[in-house]
Amino acid sequence: MKSKETKINIEVNIYGTRFSVAVPFSQQDSVRETESEMKTYLKRLRDTHSRKSLPECMAMMAYHYASEYFALKALHEAEASEAEDLLRDTAQMLGEDSPEPQDSKDWEFEDY
Repeated sequence: MKSKETKINIEVNIYGTRFSVAVPFSQQDSVRETESEMKTYLKRLRDTHSRKSLPECMAMMAYHYASEYFALKALHEAEASEAEDLLRDTAQMLGEDSPEPQDSKDWEFEDY
């Protein structure tokens, strides 16, 4: 049996474009869900923008997901900063040394 952290290669197919990704075994369902959501979104773009070419629709989809990613990343960084402030304030109220701030790189989204 495979460990949840053992990496496996999964073939992904987005509108006829196939590629392989190496992901932890525990993430394979997430990869399939992402693949399905992207197919659905691309189909909706193709239906809505029938005069746009496939590369144009794929660029629109890439922009859509990239803008969502950066919005979530900014929100995540703001919340991480607020959590650090709360930890520091709590430590001060308890008369303890303030915890060292964590490097924001430790809080970023996991790459596949």
